[in-house]
Amino acid sequence: MHAEHVRMLSSLRAICAVLVMTIAGCPQVALAWGATGHHIINNLAISSLPAGTPAFLRASSAIAEVTDLGLYLDLLKGAGNAWDSENDPGHYLDLLDNGTIEGGLPLSDLPPTREAYDATLRARGTDPYTVGYLPYSILEGWQQLRMDFAYWRVDAYESRRARTARLRQIAAMRQNVDEQVIRRDVGVWGHYLADASQPLHVTVHFNGWGKYPNPRRYSESNHMHDLFETVFVDRYVTREGVAKYMTPDAAPVSHSLASGTTVLHAIERYLAASNATVMPLFDIDKDGGFTKGTAQAKAFVDRRLAFGASEMRTLIVWAWNDSLNQTIGDDKPQKVADIVSARVVYAGLK
Repeated sequence: MHAEHVRMLSSLRAICAVLVMTIAGCPQVALAWGATGHHIINNLAISSLPAGTPAFLRASSAIAEVTDLGLYLDLLKGAGNAWDSENDPGHYLDLLDNGTIEGGLPLSDLPPTREAYDATLRARGTDPYTVGYLPYSILEGWQQLRMDFAYWRVDAYESRRARTARLRQIAAMRQNVDEQVIRRDVGVWGHYLADASQPLHVTVHFNGWGKYPNPRRYSESNHMHDLFETVFVDRYVTREGVAKYMTPDAAPVSHSLASGTTVLHAIERYLAASNATVMPLFDIDKDGGFTKGTAQAKAFVDRRLAFGASEMRTLIVWAWNDSLNQTIGDDKPQKVADIVSARVVYAGLK
């Protein structure tokens, strides 16, 4: 078990509401990255959604809810041995310095499903519960969100256009449920995007350099994670400092370009870019930057958090765009784009 995968204190739940107000602009309270970083990433991602996305997801109440849910998966740690052993490895990925996963699997060549990933790793002498399966936490959450959006599109359309008042009422009820589910799914899923922006979640050097070749003489002790996530962020990180490094939305404009495989490639690139900052992080630590609070250290952390928020925002937009291409319905699958353009009559409402 990784050293950073410690149980979050249950008392953190009580201060989540305070942190949401802090991120919105109130004076900052001192909290670890475990709370502050996750909330900032979720907040900036959801706050920067473009006008073309659903208005309910850009409302102030949704922003507060999605922000608050950024920490939720850490609050669940300690739920029980079965839950922890299954879910904790979904927060990290052990990457070696050559960009491969322990066992030799290239990050750029991930199988399309977690089942295939499991089989591939076991053939190489390891497994997802040892090296982590963070890419699939992100991918599966994205696919789920895309389907959430697909049902919302149809229910929103049917709440206005269904042929009877009763069917419109049923669709409106379902649309309301869709919106609750989407807010929760976005908020909880954002936790994984945030984990992936933290360099120590995508490396074998997760808490000090450890027992690996160390020509640059980086610290091998276990001080790194606590200093980086807790002490430094308590003192120096603000929402405003992170926001200035946000990048423009990069979601594909054409719905037809999006597919699960393409999204997986985007996730691979995201994780690789985060892993590329591992040595710069250790360089800053070696120079005492996180202890001294240097400008270089501050900018590094701000950029990491902005990187996560920007990616989360882009993937939300991408899931929204591609939801038009989804098919829904078990007995009579229908394409969402056909339903909401009135090319077919939706068969799902009875």
